[in-house]
Amino acid sequence: MNDTRHELVKETATRRLRATPDRLECPFTVLASPGWRGIEADLLVAEAGGRTEIYKHYHPDVAFYVDAAAALDAARIAGELGVGPRVLEAWPEEGLMAMEHLGEGWRAGGLHDASPAATRHAAIAAKKTLHAGPRFAADKDIFAEIRRFAAACGPDNAAPPRHLAAWMGFVDRAEAAIAAVGRDSVPSHRDGSCANWMIGADGAFRLVDYDLSGNADPFEDIGCHLMEAHDREAEAREGFEEWTGAFREGEFQRAMVYGILDDLRWGLIATVLARMSARRSLEYAKYASWRFMRFEDHSQSSVAADRLRKLA
Repeated sequence: MNDTRHELVKETATRRLRATPDRLECPFTVLASPGWRGIEADLLVAEAGGRTEIYKHYHPDVAFYVDAAAALDAARIAGELGVGPRVLEAWPEEGLMAMEHLGEGWRAGGLHDASPAATRHAAIAAKKTLHAGPRFAADKDIFAEIRRFAAACGPDNAAPPRHLAAWMGFVDRAEAAIAAVGRDSVPSHRDGSCANWMIGADGAFRLVDYDLSGNADPFEDIGCHLMEAHDREAEAREGFEEWTGAFREGEFQRAMVYGILDDLRWGLIATVLARMSARRSLEYAKYASWRFMRFEDHSQSSVAADRLRKLA
């Protein structure tokens, strides 16, 4: 974190807390690989005079995929719904917000937290609450995002993945198949990572990181969740029923297609950052490689064609 960014957060926290913070630090190690953690923004815990707040300040190099103003607005709505931490104040022009500190006993989730059914159910309930809530500031389209990020990996930009043209063929076919059955649009979190789960005592749960959030097809949220929480398709089928209450083959395949596309989206994001981000210590390319590997495994096979055929 450079001095200018640190000073901005320090001055903001001092003004809000009415004292210079005794503590102003990131509570975790920022990583791009093996996990994607803390990439989009500096996250700082500020303590002064017995009060504690969290400050999130977006990095300028993520502006190609994060609409900071829209993300801050989505976080505000989530806090008002009791789904996320409350946003205490936001400065969209700076890409900065102050949030409530959840307190002792809370921790960030991990893949192991997808095993207990109670935690999965809490995550599903949180996202379904968002789906039923007020619309977000921005409409989002995963197909448009992928095309934009792929263009940024063109010959004059980042080196494109070797099989990108074939991958984009799957994107085109998936978009046509989903368009044929129609897309809904609801306020959506749009990030399946278990690292976005905050887990407290006695089943308490909050959802964080609204960086990609916007109004989108609810099956995108379902698919991202299934790809993260379940290793095998048989488990993903059970996970789909956990979310919807009933199993419908066409809708399951629709969700899975979105989950597959999410791997391509994140692989392209990481590829672009590997080219243009000044934060050179972060292993963006390594993260991209495994997201691409999983995408290719799921998209370039006869099973993928069957998914699109069965999609409804």
